[in-house]
Amino acid sequence: MKIPEPLFVLINPTMRILLNSPLHFLMSRDVMLIKYRGRRSGKSYSIPVRYLESDGIVKCFSDRSNGWWPNLQDGAEVTLRLRGKDRSYQTDVLSDTEEIRQELVAYLSRFPADAVYHDIGLNRDKTLVEEDLERKLPDSIVVVATPAN
Repeated sequence: MKIPEPLFVLINPTMRILLNSPLHFLMSRDVMLIKYRGRRSGKSYSIPVRYLESDGIVKCFSDRSNGWWPNLQDGAEVTLRLRGKDRSYQTDVLSDTEEIRQELVAYLSRFPADAVYHDIGLNRDKTLVEEDLERKLPDSIVVVATPAN
């Protein structure tokens, strides 16, 4: 079930409060905060997103139509609030279609209920509808964050 877009006006602030609180453990296993500055505005932002982490590398997923991800290109410095702790990272956005495909399939295999947010259907066995995946690949974004040195 897809949460209606207008509800995120309430959900996102609630998630920010929760993820910054001692009760973060209720959600922080798969949801983090990305804290960054707008490239043009210089304004600070903090957005909750679902993530995957492997070997210290953190990945999150979005759609090209969302306005936040361009700020995370080209080694942008961000703070990720992971499991109740702020950590510094550098981010980049994947551009190779095959790499995006592999990452998106891995992500949606872990979180099949999120397929609806990417306009990708699920087969009865919870695998992705291949035609939907192919159609959505050009619109898909993978942000990769590596620990800052």
